[in-house]
Amino acid sequence: MRCQRCHKEASIHLTERVKGQRRELHLCPGCAKKAGLTLPDSPPDLALDSVVQTLIVAHVGELVGELAERTCPDCGLKFMEFRAGGRLGCPRDYRVFAAGLLPLIQRYHGATRHVGKTARPADRAEERLRLRTRLREAIAREDYEEAARLRDQLRPEEIQA
Repeated sequence: MRCQRCHKEASIHLTERVKGQRRELHLCPGCAKKAGLTLPDSPPDLALDSVVQTLIVAHVGELVGELAERTCPDCGLKFMEFRAGGRLGCPRDYRVFAAGLLPLIQRYHGATRHVGKTARPADRAEERLRLRTRLREAIAREDYEEAARLRDQLRPEEIQA
């Protein structure tokens, strides 16, 4: 934008509504001073971190603002990096960011502790098949000590040798 008075680069933009009509005024710092506008001595701090922090505290609340400043002492991950990327950096992050993680887990899963089915690993069935095969081989070799050890590993469920 150009200054409406001297056509230099405008850095001050004012908008007002008068009787339903919108009026815009674009001025350079020199013309703004001549017009009687008081300008701050230094520009506001526009570092991205401070802008984001201010917006978070203003719109989400103090808890998230406090969380946004937290950093894991082990891996150095910041809470806002976790929120942006969706991944934690180390096991300690669960404790460091607990205040922010528990509401997320509650929202996604409906609970903050496991209440669903118990997972049964698929590789357990493969392991049992390998044990049964080794048991049959040990019996065929007449290695009864090895067979007894393999039988004891299979014992929780029915043995099908």
